[in-house]
Amino acid sequence: MGTFKNSVQLLAKRPLILFLTIIISFVICMVENLFITLFYSITMFKTGSRFDDYVNIIQFLIDAVLVPKTAVKIIILAVVFVVATALILALLLSGGFNILNSAAQGNDKKGQNGFVAGVKKYFLRMISLNLWTLCSVILFIIYVLIASIPAVIIFDNALNGTVNIFAGILLFVVTIVVIFFSFAFFRQYIAFWYPSAIIYDKNHFKIAKRISNLNFWPMLSRFIVFDIIVLLFNTVYIIANFSLANAQIVSGITNNILLIINIIFKSVFFALLLCFVFSSFKICNDRYQYRKSLKG
Repeated sequence: MGTFKNSVQLLAKRPLILFLTIIISFVICMVENLFITLFYSITMFKTGSRFDDYVNIIQFLIDAVLVPKTAVKIIILAVVFVVATALILALLLSGGFNILNSAAQGNDKKGQNGFVAGVKKYFLRMISLNLWTLCSVILFIIYVLIASIPAVIIFDNALNGTVNIFAGILLFVVTIVVIFFSFAFFRQYIAFWYPSAIIYDKNHFKIAKRISNLNFWPMLSRFIVFDIIVLLFNTVYIIANFSLANAQIVSGITNNILLIINIIFKSVFFALLLCFVFSSFKICNDRYQYRKSLKG
């Protein structure tokens, strides 16, 4: 099973991966910054508790989708966004993942394991994977938002005393557990799908799913470490943004410093996470092939 030591060693072999994660992290951090600003703006209206704000945002989105003209515009924008993102990511990931996989496999043949070679070989395949992944992510986000509404409403009512507090807490905890394990399976399948698609020409999702199922619990325990690290950082980052905003000491320089810190952290974090996925898949795949040879 891959270890975090393998991730660091793999990143040391292919530091070029950092350029890939810097680009991705920059976009993600800019989007995060936008959402933090929007959420802070909404809370300034004091329309109720944080749970009320959450439900109101979901209700607003649902009402917008139910309007035919708005729904058509949203669908067109979503399609354009998904296709454009799939194409851009295909260019970056096909080359970057070819470099990363060659390092994980210990293959250093020149000319076959570079960025350009990866783009030529895997670009079209990455477009397909990215389209499936992005559509699945959108559907999963919708599922999480809808599934969490009852728990949020009842938990908020429980805090206000209108519903039994134990019933509210129980439903809230059960909902979190269900969403967490749904996310765990979803993430692991997607994470293993990409290295599988680089290694195998056919049935790469089926193979990734089989390998993921065989190693789900060991991999989950390691993924949780990454989850805790990024959760702690994001919590501190968000609190820092809100605290500075409430203290009215946020300036362009302060905001840029926080944004740069976020980009640097996430660039290193995603680089190590990608290295962890590819190194772990290599070890799990070797074990899977060995089991197949014994059965054969």
